[in-house]
Amino acid sequence: MKLGDYIFEYSQRNKEDKNYPVYSVTNTLGFCQEYFSKDVSGKDKTTYKLVPRGYFAYNPSRINVGSVDWQKSEDCVIVSPLYVVFGLKDTLKPEYLKYYLKSKPTNELIKLSTSGTVRDNLKYSSLEKFPIPVPSIEEQKAICSLLDKINRVIEAKKEQLKELDNLAQAIFYDMFGDPVTNENGWEVKQLGEECTELRYGTSRPACENGQYKYLRMGNLTTSGYLDLTNLKTIDIPDCEVDKCMVKYGDVLFNRTNSLDLIGKTCMFDLEEPMIIAGYIIRVRLSDRLTPRYVSVAFNMPSMKKLLRKMAKGAVNQANINSKELSSIRIPIPPLPLQQAFAEKVEAIERQKELINQSLREVQTLFDSRMDYWFSEEDDDFGQLDKLD
Repeated sequence: MKLGDYIFEYSQRNKEDKNYPVYSVTNTLGFCQEYFSKDVSGKDKTTYKLVPRGYFAYNPSRINVGSVDWQKSEDCVIVSPLYVVFGLKDTLKPEYLKYYLKSKPTNELIKLSTSGTVRDNLKYSSLEKFPIPVPSIEEQKAICSLLDKINRVIEAKKEQLKELDNLAQAIFYDMFGDPVTNENGWEVKQLGEECTELRYGTSRPACENGQYKYLRMGNLTTSGYLDLTNLKTIDIPDCEVDKCMVKYGDVLFNRTNSLDLIGKTCMFDLEEPMIIAGYIIRVRLSDRLTPRYVSVAFNMPSMKKLLRKMAKGAVNQANINSKELSSIRIPIPPLPLQQAFAEKVEAIERQKELINQSLREVQTLFDSRMDYWFSEEDDDFGQLDKLD
């Protein structure tokens, strides 16, 4: 069946200028009020589109994986007039449609169906043509129920990982105190005084099937760890390898990013050397500082606040150069205490790896179910009892 048989465009606008909450749709958060409202104060909202509860919306000029969602938190909200809003007929459940829209087969269709020279654009008329398997309402409920169960397991495991990250910071605070206020009175030095090297990565672009794995700023998480899910590769001349390669024990610092993300820091804790991009500074420490201690110190809330304060540039392109990084003052507790802390963090990391392995397995199950039910080729819904 075609999706257009089950949805209808809804273009009602806020002509009476009612004080509805202003929402946006983001990749990671879905419908979100806080993300968008702060940018529209004082604007004329009579052209903004209404999104009643249960209706869907997306921005056609920015749609990519995840940036479409159904509104279920308010009786009615408004979105930018650029958005496309559509409702559902009774034969399609919104939960089922949301899973369909977020499935890999559908997002491949989205990529193939977008048009535009400057910015991709997904027209509603293109969306209507998408093929969608439509089982009975009861079967839709069963599919959503199973996917919801798997999703709850995924979210629970992600929450466990967050708790372990918080545990590392709690242990840090208990052992060392706040790294900015230094209430324990540790000796304080500028970071540059306790480094053997601070060096930028390469500005060369990634390439297909490159010789080396290539770490970019997106591979550093805001919680202070490596994320290799979208790892690129790169070729680089032999004469530049030593300048741009990281090895176990290096501290990586994201020097250029948005103001909210500037200063992402992590320890490189892998045995396989990799190349770093130019937006990352490679920090090699003296023997008075351990990389675990420095990495967690730079991820403490007070230190992140300090980094945002000292960053230069616009909101979307803030920067902290190597000289400024060198000037940051950092407490230097006794080395045995730092080493004891590193052992505790490494124990946490081992526990996280077990959870991550389990999370990958559950995510694989979720992806396979999504592919099974929403692929254009597979429309057999008669085996739900075998899969629950």
